[in-house]
Amino acid sequence: MLLFKFLIKNSKKLFLSFCFVTSIQTQISAKGFPKEYYEIEDTNKAKEYFFEYMYKMVSYENRLIKKERLFVKDVLTSNILNIDFDSPTFHKLLDIKQKYKIKNIYTLQEYEKKVDIIPPSLALAQAALESGWGKSRFVSDANNIFGHWTYDPAFGIIPKKRDFGAKHFIRVFKSLQESVSAYMLNLNRNLAYKAFQETRFQQRIKNENPDGFKLSQTMLNYSGIAHEYLNLLKDIITINNLQNYDKRFYQSNY
Repeated sequence: MLLFKFLIKNSKKLFLSFCFVTSIQTQISAKGFPKEYYEIEDTNKAKEYFFEYMYKMVSYENRLIKKERLFVKDVLTSNILNIDFDSPTFHKLLDIKQKYKIKNIYTLQEYEKKVDIIPPSLALAQAALESGWGKSRFVSDANNIFGHWTYDPAFGIIPKKRDFGAKHFIRVFKSLQESVSAYMLNLNRNLAYKAFQETRFQQRIKNENPDGFKLSQTMLNYSGIAHEYLNLLKDIITINNLQNYDKRFYQSNY
């Protein structure tokens, strides 16, 4: 009888707990890189597979970003005074403004600093470093390539070595592609990466394509190991000739 009363009294909590666990399990139903990647024994072949797989996802997201960038430029260099506030064009502009945390909806320069591509060499280097070449628990349990945290338990799992009193979770993504998308948006709109955004903008002013090697040295706030992190990125890009992926991307007219 006591057990029955307990279950009735706590049924709502039990139901919500069940939904929470089920939600997390649903989100991580497809985990990590393809099985064939983990079966490659040759280190060089494994690296090549990893970079090629990541490059495809990075290129896809960059093309989406470019479409947003071109849309904004087209709208704001036309006669903006004639924009209908009820039109799909205005609402799309408003969505992009909110997505990238733009302050002034009509200031093109703000968009140009934030709505721009991430050089593949930088993304690939950070992916390798943050995910342990796709073999970390973050990837296998949460499709999390770039070490993203969250403070919402509905979208995360508890890190194994979380400090006592800490409240962050490993963010869970439905797919690796979703993780790449979140990483790019994070670099583009987060104030912590203002140096990255400003340096990339200056490269654009000089009619240069964003340089992943140079931009890697603006990632001081991405990791707690600070300058050591910058050296690691520099080494990964250099040793693996990742700037060739930048050239490949720009030559494809993306």
